[in-house]
Amino acid sequence: MVGTVPRGQWLRRSGRRSTGIRDGTRMVIQTVKNRPWLYVLLILPVIIVLGIYLPLANRLPDITATHWSSTYPDGFTRTGVLVPVSIGLSIAGAIIGLSSLAQRRKPALLLALLFIGSLLSWTTAGVFIGSVVPTALAETPQTAVIGIWMLPMAACTLVSLVPLWICGVYQSYSKQVQEERQARINRGQGLAAPAPRGTQGADGTEFSETMKAPWWLWVLGIVVAGAGVFMLLEISMRPGAKEWTAAMIGLATCLVITPLTFGLCLIRVTITEQRIRVASAIFGFPLRTIRPGEIQSVTSTEIDPMAWGGWGWRFFPGGSAVVLRRHEGLAFELKNSSRFAVTVPNSQRGAEQLNALMQKNGSC
Repeated sequence: MVGTVPRGQWLRRSGRRSTGIRDGTRMVIQTVKNRPWLYVLLILPVIIVLGIYLPLANRLPDITATHWSSTYPDGFTRTGVLVPVSIGLSIAGAIIGLSSLAQRRKPALLLALLFIGSLLSWTTAGVFIGSVVPTALAETPQTAVIGIWMLPMAACTLVSLVPLWICGVYQSYSKQVQEERQARINRGQGLAAPAPRGTQGADGTEFSETMKAPWWLWVLGIVVAGAGVFMLLEISMRPGAKEWTAAMIGLATCLVITPLTFGLCLIRVTITEQRIRVASAIFGFPLRTIRPGEIQSVTSTEIDPMAWGGWGWRFFPGGSAVVLRRHEGLAFELKNSSRFAVTVPNSQRGAEQLNALMQKNGSC
């Protein structure tokens, strides 16, 4: 007689448990946050494309300006091809993005599909806005002017990254990958898992350390500043040139990027009883300020730029970082479920001081 075995008994007999352990590997079920907003962000590009096309359908000529050389178009596409392709791509992007939300046990696949779907649908909406609207407003496609419509095109590209920020998966997945990587290193070296550093009391002195950027960041700042000087000379010597507007935009960009680049060449991390402040040691502008009450945990560890979004002042889904090189630093887990890291010398002493400060505040 063949009978059925209850699922719980089968798990026990087969050596598997329903606690998230499978074949010696921990299964982490990812929790997707802000699902209603994700649905809205993934479906909205389709609504935008249809909402723009339907009222302008009768005003569109047979061809639509789709590629621009500075202000005026230099490339065209048949409207009968552009419209259905745009609608189809926006719908395809929405479907890909929505399908990603079902990948709870495969965070890497979830993030990849969510990024591809959101980028596809929002980029399509941006291109559609920047093509159809200027063409419909102009007398002919050849006289269309992109002008201010470049702004919604750029905005659509930026909005496409929002789902990755608000889903909350990247943060937990990145932390899991780092923990597994460190565990493999420890096993390969025959070491036990290291206890978090920074659990001892601080010596009571104020922590203030300065971190210097590698030489190439200084060179980058000089190059950007040189480009700004060149554009300034171009504007002053050729005020009536057609490229004057582009030069003005380039100059404004250099004026913003130059102090930011040089400001990151030297940073200072200061820890007091009231706050942890990361600021530019050259210009003094703050990069991040954290109150002790906002910290869940802090450790001294090696900061790998590739694990924290790259070099410089980085923002990524679920956190941010100020990373100047591969170096020791402080890694924060905050109570709002975000993360932060900063490269700084003598990070172990900083972590000890922060943990002592957190214990003191917790006992008060």
